[in-house]
Amino acid sequence: MVKLDITVREEHSEIACAVAWSSDCQLLSASDDRNICRWSSDAEKQGVTALNAFVTCLGWFPSNAKQVSETYAVGCSDGTVRFVSRSGREEKKYAAHEGAIWSKSGNLRSTIASLGQAVYASCWSPDDEQLLISSGKMLMIKSTQSSHKKNLQWNAHEGIILAADWSATNGNIVSGGEDCVYKVWDSFGRQLYSSRPLDNVVTSLAWSPNGSLFAVGSFNVVRVCDKVGWTHCRDRVNIGSLMSIAWTPDSTQFACAGGNGAVLFAQVTDRHAEWRNASVTLVSQRRLRIQDISAETDEEIELAKDRVVEMSIGHDHLVVMTTTQCYVYSLTNLNTPIIFDIKAPPLFLHICRRHFLSVDIVAGAQVISFEGRVLSTPRHANFRAEFLTKEIIALAPDTVAMVDTADRKSILLFDTTSGRQSGKITHSAEVVGLSMNQANNGVAERYVAFVDVNRDLYFACPLSTLPSTATPIKLQSHVDSFAFNDESNVLATMAEGNLKIWYHPEAAFVDRDLLDLICSAGGSESDFGRSTQIIAFTSSRIALRKIDGAVIYASSSIEMPLLDEFVRAGKWEEATRLCRVSPSSYLWGSLAAQAMAKKQLEVAESAYAELLDAPKVTFLQYVQSLQTEEAKQAQLALFRRSPEEAEKILIQANPPQILRAIKLNIDLFRWGRALDLANKYKSNLDTVMAHRQLYLEDFEIQESDPRFVQAQNSVGSISPAEIIARDASELGEDASSRPRDSDFGRRSRK
Repeated sequence: MVKLDITVREEHSEIACAVAWSSDCQLLSASDDRNICRWSSDAEKQGVTALNAFVTCLGWFPSNAKQVSETYAVGCSDGTVRFVSRSGREEKKYAAHEGAIWSKSGNLRSTIASLGQAVYASCWSPDDEQLLISSGKMLMIKSTQSSHKKNLQWNAHEGIILAADWSATNGNIVSGGEDCVYKVWDSFGRQLYSSRPLDNVVTSLAWSPNGSLFAVGSFNVVRVCDKVGWTHCRDRVNIGSLMSIAWTPDSTQFACAGGNGAVLFAQVTDRHAEWRNASVTLVSQRRLRIQDISAETDEEIELAKDRVVEMSIGHDHLVVMTTTQCYVYSLTNLNTPIIFDIKAPPLFLHICRRHFLSVDIVAGAQVISFEGRVLSTPRHANFRAEFLTKEIIALAPDTVAMVDTADRKSILLFDTTSGRQSGKITHSAEVVGLSMNQANNGVAERYVAFVDVNRDLYFACPLSTLPSTATPIKLQSHVDSFAFNDESNVLATMAEGNLKIWYHPEAAFVDRDLLDLICSAGGSESDFGRSTQIIAFTSSRIALRKIDGAVIYASSSIEMPLLDEFVRAGKWEEATRLCRVSPSSYLWGSLAAQAMAKKQLEVAESAYAELLDAPKVTFLQYVQSLQTEEAKQAQLALFRRSPEEAEKILIQANPPQILRAIKLNIDLFRWGRALDLANKYKSNLDTVMAHRQLYLEDFEIQESDPRFVQAQNSVGSISPAEIIARDASELGEDASSRPRDSDFGRRSRK
């Protein structure tokens, strides 16, 4: 629960109507006294610009990574728009028109709408292709001429809408008006949250740039709300109605324009982060409190200069970043931090066991070691740091994954050491959130979980050499939140109010039938409610925040980390004994999946036997009876539902096992591929035709494929029984020892 450290400055003699922050945290405030005041982030007045008209709104021109904007635009009551330099000189003035879009040079580009009622609020969409407009009780989304998106409008409030804002990061809309209610909407106009009626009219509101908070202003009251809608804090201020709200680019501070002419500066404090037994709290702008329950310590750190912008705790380290410097503390020794300068305030931080990731608009994304050394700067051709959010970039010990902001259907992967792109995941829909496992098992076992715009959760292993892991697999629908454990591959998800824990999600690449067995329910909708968010998953404890802001905890299995430790050490006997001591379907299912992945067939056979899966036990016994290693590997690839990989293994064997490759395709009813192999290698064409003949007889149909008719004419009359017996003898196996198609073969074709 955050709090506000409030400072009020009374410099204007009339009502203050607008405020705006520059990218370097300089504030402008405009008033009906026809003056525009310039302020520092510490609420110190730096200058005044006088105009000959009443100001109604103002805003800075966007800055880029190389240069800070020196110009701002001012809308006046006489219908003019003026461009003013930072020094106060009026650069340009022109007569505007309501509902229109103007270029930077003052030329009319297009007319968006002509409405019969006054427009009190408007803002751009995150992609700058749509415009949100309030008209009376309606909210409208209008598309520009270059956009092919549909226009939307809906009845949003019971009173006139006075304020609205569209988050550039999370894509949600917040609105408020004369009905004394503020509401949160998605970009399709679906209501996500509605507040209780406030004491007074909602006069202003604004999203923080990082999309985690928004501020709401009314008469003598300012409140800070979570992105879901519940209120973090509510403060009374004696400055009248709050006419305008603006956030600093780093989301740590906002300013309000008061109805009595005062300008309010509000610093967001009491931010809290925790990792296992340690926690850190931002007490004030420059003071932090660190507590460790296990060590029974309670210490405070006072920074010499600059306010704290971002902080993160984890893996025995605390990283604190101010506007100009970065402090890296070891939790075992808080007295001697590593300090180094940074080029710009960070947008957000990610931390893992080896290093941390910082993103800012000047340096971009940087992977930094805990010794303060920049390891790499991952970037791509379309990289724009200002469009990145904490939800669409993830850090692991060896990999950085980020959504391509130019093509949000693509996830790019980079090596943390070199910064070079190492892989790519292409999805059919836009990706809105991703996470990576933190287990230190190498890039071949680096798993990516991501949620698309439809709230479907997918699981992928893009850097593995196995073809069967190349395609992402859907795990769950309607996912509200998800997170990997900070050390293992355990994945926790919240969907429709239900907590589900996937103890070994990589089983999807080995045996999808195990997915229902390796997960357990951690609670129902009555325990958590809708829109509950997972905020931390450390050790066996899961921290969740409900829609009303309350933090609750759930637990995962304490045996699973021990099982993973035994498997990594190759102690299969101990792993099996652990599953017998604490019998559960997710432990046996996880052991079966890991044993199959490590090709420990005897252990896998025992695990499947405990799960009462007789067909797979029979199959594993058959695989162990095969004489060649290539035949075993091909059957295991087929078990992973990758027939192409199995066929490739057999063909590339020395010598090539063409007969097994042909029979593999026949078992899968891939008749065309079996015929192609027989013709290409001029081998076992009669085998294909013998099985084809039995297949047609079983279904009582006539051959209609010209290729098989031609092949039948070339082989002439055959005896299927003799050919099958000959092939079994050649392969060195008894045909009756193979698993029946009804037992296993049909499962593998699903």
